[in-house]
Amino acid sequence: MKRGIIMRKNPRAGELDIILTGFMATGKTSAGKKLAGRLERRFIDTDRLVEAASGMKISVIFEQYGEAYFRDLESKALAGLGQHPPGSLVVATGGGALLREENREILKQRGLLILLTAKPQTIIERAAKTGKRPLLNVPDPEAKVKALLEERQQSYSACDLQVDTTGKSVEQVVTELVSYLTGQ
Repeated sequence: MKRGIIMRKNPRAGELDIILTGFMATGKTSAGKKLAGRLERRFIDTDRLVEAASGMKISVIFEQYGEAYFRDLESKALAGLGQHPPGSLVVATGGGALLREENREILKQRGLLILLTAKPQTIIERAAKTGKRPLLNVPDPEAKVKALLEERQQSYSACDLQVDTTGKSVEQVVTELVSYLTGQ
């Protein structure tokens, strides 16, 4: 097994969409864009789909309507992935997309679920660079990250592959993913 990658199964990657999921600031969007380019697939970020459908930024949705409303919009965005041919996408989901069973089922039927992870301190450092992370607007962000990771552990266990992005560049993560997906 390659260092930093935990594999569950080796699916027919060419016939499946590649679904990148995991906690915020683990590199889903950055790696997803680059991976899509390498695999010559279309990249879709479900957070951007939610923003386009609602006409609001994610931070505003959380602020004005709360997390449950955001999760409803996210579920609708995931259901809409079916309009694309199977195996044509690399999808970056929101960090909590797998919390709902219906979302896990949609994504597992659609493709290969890849969990990107990082250490809590790495997540906090990365999130601070991008800002506007509603779930981290608390007095103790590290405690919040650890609590959310614990809460999501079971949902994340549904993934087929796990890649730790701590201390790795986007290029390194993508190279590892391509190597796994192509068997090289």
